[in-house]
Amino acid sequence: MRTVRFRQRAADAWFDDDCRAAKRCARQFERDVCRIRRADPQNTRALDAGIAIWTKRRREYRNMLRTKREKFWLAKVASKSSSPELLSRSIDVLLGRRCILSYLSVTADAIHAFFDAKVAGVGSSTNDAPSSATSLYRCTTCCSLMEFQRLSVDDVVAAVRQLPDKQCTSDPLPTSLLKENADVLAPFLTELFNRSLILGAVPKTFKPEHITPLIKKPDLDPAELKSYRPISNLTVLSKTLETLVARQLLDYLSAADLLHDMQSTYRAHHPTETAMLKVLGDILRAEPASLIEPKNSCQTWS
Repeated sequence: MRTVRFRQRAADAWFDDDCRAAKRCARQFERDVCRIRRADPQNTRALDAGIAIWTKRRREYRNMLRTKREKFWLAKVASKSSSPELLSRSIDVLLGRRCILSYLSVTADAIHAFFDAKVAGVGSSTNDAPSSATSLYRCTTCCSLMEFQRLSVDDVVAAVRQLPDKQCTSDPLPTSLLKENADVLAPFLTELFNRSLILGAVPKTFKPEHITPLIKKPDLDPAELKSYRPISNLTVLSKTLETLVARQLLDYLSAADLLHDMQSTYRAHHPTETAMLKVLGDILRAEPASLIEPKNSCQTWS
């Protein structure tokens, strides 16, 4: 009798029943080869035949895994091609980026102290900096935002329906369950959100964050604290309230003409791709320096 520690690892998304059957078949032929070696090692003919069949089944299993993996990622990339953010996340997962690396010498207290000191250092280095301008653009209309508009139940239901199916450790219930019961919970959430807007305060239960340190690049040293980036996750209800407030603020900024025409991020239908196209267009339309007429009329071109 001996004790064996078995670690159960989650199967890959493309590892289906066909892969399990092929793996089981290859392992069975491997056991047959081991049994022949123990029982009759001098029977080279049977051993060579068993090794040939085992090698063939193992090659078929590996080819099946490769094919299944390629088909899975091709379909996943094709389904996320319309959303650059989701496509970027899928590529990060495929390349092993933004993975959580565990290192024994790096503790939560050490990471907490490191980032607290970093934030304090940034604050102390900018204490003597001149204050920024309070307004970059002048309001061309008489529009003013004195208070937030009251939210309706339909507004909250629509915001909950648009939530992605993910949550953090601080959430009391899964997002999928929240979306399924949105009609029942919406009146209570609407009252809670409206009181928060009237009082101008966020509930204390919405403020706790679940912070996960992620390695910046795979080639960085995981023992160095500066190699990590803190990713903060709030509760789903806190993000929902934030989305509803941001929607009213963007409506006000758009109505008051306070947004710059060239701002191409944090706006609907204004992704960063438009900024890249703008810069590329300016470069292509710019005249080469050799075609600009010289200021001195006596200067001639060679």
